[in-house]
Amino acid sequence: MHQLGDPTDARLAWPSPQRAWWTVAVLTFTYIVSFVDRTILGLLIEPIKADLSLNDTEIGLVVGLAFGVFYAVMGLPLGWLADRTSRRGLIAVGAALWCAATAACGLAASFVQLFLARIAVGVGEAALSPAAMSIISDSFPKERRAVPIGVYAAAAALGAGLAMIVGGSVIQLVSNRWQSAFVWVGLGGLVMLPLLATVTEPARRNEAAVFDAPVRIDRFIVEHADFMIRHYALVALYAIMVYAVLSWAPAMFIRVHGWTPGQTGLRYGLVLLIFGGAGTVLGGLAAAQLGKRGVQHPAIWVTFLGVAGTWPFLAMAGWADDPWTALAWYAPGLLLMTLPGGTAIQVVQEAVPNRLRGQASAIYYLSNSIVGSTLGPLSVGLLTDYIYKDPLRIGSALALLAIVIPPISALLAYQTRAPFARLVSRAAA
Repeated sequence: MHQLGDPTDARLAWPSPQRAWWTVAVLTFTYIVSFVDRTILGLLIEPIKADLSLNDTEIGLVVGLAFGVFYAVMGLPLGWLADRTSRRGLIAVGAALWCAATAACGLAASFVQLFLARIAVGVGEAALSPAAMSIISDSFPKERRAVPIGVYAAAAALGAGLAMIVGGSVIQLVSNRWQSAFVWVGLGGLVMLPLLATVTEPARRNEAAVFDAPVRIDRFIVEHADFMIRHYALVALYAIMVYAVLSWAPAMFIRVHGWTPGQTGLRYGLVLLIFGGAGTVLGGLAAAQLGKRGVQHPAIWVTFLGVAGTWPFLAMAGWADDPWTALAWYAPGLLLMTLPGGTAIQVVQEAVPNRLRGQASAIYYLSNSIVGSTLGPLSVGLLTDYIYKDPLRIGSALALLAIVIPPISALLAYQTRAPFARLVSRAAA
């Protein structure tokens, strides 16, 4: 008689490839919408500053702290719910909330109102990725999981790129009224709710690679701190640079190089869409191919290579004297910057038992958000306001972060190889 969690149990048959990939497609589209709603503010920084009389530090607080802290903190209880309740239903409720909150950003008439609306966006979006990672992991066997996770993670760059393109078009359509842009983008995202209704949740499984794991995620992390804490730390640190680029590069093209929001949305947005989106998918494909060729733990290596290789390109983009040169440097920089987008979360899914995947993912996004999406946007504002004391030094601030952060993150990524190997070996024993 089979035990629940035995992969030979007929009740736990893997979904058909068509159903599994449809699930990935819907969840990826939902993640794209979330990133459009999350990052469109980056294209609207200049008119918001003018209308609400804000400085760069206040903009950094709205872009980062308001969203990031609550996105991170709420991810923990929502990750716990993802391990115990309907994951599809949890995503749908969160999606409805963040779309409404994005529209509410357009109704803000002060810093406080905009700050509160961004908090609600963060709370709604916190429901998505822990539940989505759990669903995808239960839809594909371990050896086929790298590519679908990479496709899902690519939605971050795709969504940010589409936010630039769609946002720029919407801004022009509504005659540069940033309030209307928020309302149209927020309400338009509700189209994903009927699509979520077509997703069938896969059975939860523990697979053969499960050992006697503690029920509580904190105990698991403490027991395997040499990998878990080091990995969460490198993700958090690296995210500072990622969110700084996503938040402030559009403002650099507008404020420093003189492009309009529409021009920035189309030109920079296309580069981010193509190269950023390709980077995450390429990372998943590279991990899959390396695994087929016998490389042990390929996701760790792809994460290391992406983190280690991005800094010179992003630094040169920040220092460039003209916008087209900056854009040319951003193409390879964004491709490498997003290379670990899927593999970094994939190794977490491989390292923890099924019963902890939602919570482990929530903590991954907690470390990513509470440090990255909070300090990334804020760090650039602090540098331009108080260090360079020049609002036109956005590029210099971004270049400084690119020089400092990736080498440290790469060292941490390299150091995770051995403890990850020991953890996976124990799980498979």
